[in-house]
Amino acid sequence: MSLCQGDGIRLQRNKEGAVILLVALFLPVVVLCVGMVTDIALVLTVRKCVQNACDLGTLAGCQELDWELLSEGIVALRENQAKTTAVEIAQANLDGMQNLFQSLRLTAEVANVIDNEPTIGLEASCRVKTFFLKWLPGLKNGVLIHVFAESSVVERTEW
Repeated sequence: MSLCQGDGIRLQRNKEGAVILLVALFLPVVVLCVGMVTDIALVLTVRKCVQNACDLGTLAGCQELDWELLSEGIVALRENQAKTTAVEIAQANLDGMQNLFQSLRLTAEVANVIDNEPTIGLEASCRVKTFFLKWLPGLKNGVLIHVFAESSVVERTEW
């Protein structure tokens, strides 16, 4: 406590409780900031997991070679089987994570170009469910992420 003197009157200032007031004012702001950082970390983690699943899917799809064409010296993928395998493997790697995201969409494309390496691409999109970020404009339904992975069959020329 401090004593102040003004106009001949002694005033007494009480500073007790000032810390509690500051904590009460800033605690919601701190909780919101920590929550938003946690949501951003969740979005980045889900994106990395979806990217890894797509990478594994495209690698598995590259193993679906057309053996009849390969016997003739042409390297190509069986399109339907490669697409199906890529999507199934990516989906299987994301099976335990459905509570973190919604609206998962997986799309595979195969490019068997003559005189070039056959390639398979897998695109995934989903919405990550967030708690604090959904209060921001445009993020009410979650954060939308897109991921793309691509693999090619490379012919080995030397051993």
